[in-house]
Parts: sequence; structure tokens; C-alpha cells
Amino acid sequence: MLRKTFLHLPGIGETTERKLWDSGVTCWTDFMAAHAEGKLRGRKTALCARDVIESMKRYEGGDWNFFDKCLPTNHKWRAFLDFPDKALYVDIETTGFMDDDCITVIGTGDGQQAKSFIAGINLEDAVDEIEAHPLIVTFNGAQFDMPLIRQRFRHNFFNHVHVDLRFPLKRLGFAGGLKKIEKDFRIERSERTRGLDGWDAVRLWREYQRGHDRALELLVEYNIEDIKNLEPLMKFVAGEMNKALTVQR
Repeated sequence: MLRKTFLHLPGIGETTERKLWDSGVTCWTDFMAAHAEGKLRGRKTALCARDVIESMKRYEGGDWNFFDKCLPTNHKWRAFLDFPDKALYVDIETTGFMDDDCITVIGTGDGQQAKSFIAGINLEDAVDEIEAHPLIVTFNGAQFDMPLIRQRFRHNFFNHVHVDLRFPLKRLGFAGGLKKIEKDFRIERSERTRGLDGWDAVRLWREYQRGHDRALELLVEYNIEDIKNLEPLMKFVAGEMNKALTVQR
């Protein structure tokens, strides 16, 4: 899907992209062929040839940060159609503060296995897991999870497209926090974690620091459920948004 995308190019919006598709220019290769034959209409579109070539090079070179920076937030879901089996679902818990050492748990899941990286135990190992995936999926992670992860591991280069589900879900009519949206989708949580929220995660961490190991077990269970519940939401978003594009075309 990324190779069919033109929205990341300077001056190209949804209307122009749709016009390109409707004219038969459905991917970057089509664009370059039409450009070579002088078939592109409009000076703005014709000037994008250099940027299309750059996009092709970046894609072949695996420079996913390039697309993360250029794609509109509501359209980063498109990368999921390129990497459905390489997505990493990420969620963090914190001490309640926003300092360099505020992260208590980083939870990740690849659709097959969930992993927990815990402060004071193995938190540093989360870096390799995150760096190994071209697509990161979060909920509200653009403002919370990923900035804190980058702050904590500021010397590491994370190369991925980051899909924050909060934005496309809102566009599809699902607003509010993750717990509310889970209810909209009838996603059930375990009896032990039902009703817990971010402040409970802070409390559980403090209890663990006071020597209550079961508090950490519950915190990890809560975090893992956050991760697992992101996957069906990501698949829903990709399906519905792609369906809308197909109808428009």
C-alpha cells in the first residue's frame, strides 16, 4: 500500500491522490512511466517525480522513518498492509512522572508472543525488540508511549512507521480512551484486570517496590492485555480505511 501512496509527497492531498489513481496512476512505477511519457497533468504533480524516486529508494532501503515523518497521521495505517506480520504492538506503564527513569514496564506483542520488559530487570532489552520491527502500533502512543521510550533510550535509532490508533479510530467514529473503545468493540478483559486503569498501574508498581511481587504480576497482566487488544483494533482500522479508499476509487 505504501507504494501506491502519494499523500506523503509535497503538495499532494487526498483529492489529488484520488485523481492519480482514477487516471490509472496507481503506484510509484505507474507515476514514473506517466511522467516519462508526459502524461501527468498539472505542474504540481509533474514536479513530484524527484520525490517519487526518493520514495522508491527509501522503501527499497528500508528507511521507514522517512515515511513515518512524511505520512499524515490519519494515513499511517497504510503501512500495516505492507507489514501485517511485522507489526509490533507496544504499551508502557510509568511511575506517574515524566522523567528519564519513569518507565516501569514496556510491553510488546507481535501477534504471536507478548513480552514484558521491566525496570530493574530487563528494560534495556526492549530496544532490540522495538528496533527489529518496521511498524509500531500504539494507542495514544504519539503523545505518550513513544516519546518516553525515545527519551529513555535516546541514543538508539528506532526505524519504523508508528501507527497511533487513536487518530484513525476517531476518524472512523470511535473516540475516547482505549478502555472505552474496547467496550465499543465488546473486547473483554480478564476478571483480575477489569476496571484497572493507568493510575492503578502506578499504584501496583509502588506496591511491588514495597515487596509485593503479586502486584508486579497483576501489573504485567494488565499491560499485556493492553497490547493484545491493540491487534484487533489495528486490523479493523486497516480494513475499514482501506475499504473506504476502494469505494472512493
